Amino acid sequence: MSASSSRCPRCGYVLRYTRTGYSCDFCGLKGMRSASDIISSTETSLRRRVQEFLEPRKSITYTQPTQRPMQICVFCRMNIPLGSVACPLCGKPQTNLNDQDRRVLDYITAHDGTISISTAATELSMPLDQLSLSIERLKVLGALKQE
Repeated sequence: MSASSSRCPRCGYVLRYTRTGYSCDFCGLKGMRSASDIISSTETSLRRRVQEFLEPRKSITYTQPTQRPMQICVFCRMNIPLGSVACPLCGKPQTNLNDQDRRVLDYITAHDGTISISTAATELSMPLDQLSLSIERLKVLGALKQE
């Protein structure tokens, strides 16, 4: 059997080669490889190994991934990539809050959702009507829910 023949002569299935012989997994045919086949495959294997050893090693350069700017989900407070359309955790759409609304939402979150409007207006340095409008916008967006 020659080294180029890789099919079983009995059934045509692919042969599995070992160092000294071959076998067919389908019909069970076993055979011996000729000395020239063994020498040829050993020579090819050694050439490949020597060539790999003598070739200069290819260097691989790793870089750290660039960090994307993050934003906080208005609803579940998870860090998500800036500009995300929806939060991957809660699935709610993200809206672009203005700075005032974000400050109000952060204040309410920091106080576990229970605040005094007058105290919040004083601490945020914001007129009562602006604070009320901001809270209403947050309710409409779904970021706040009154209980």
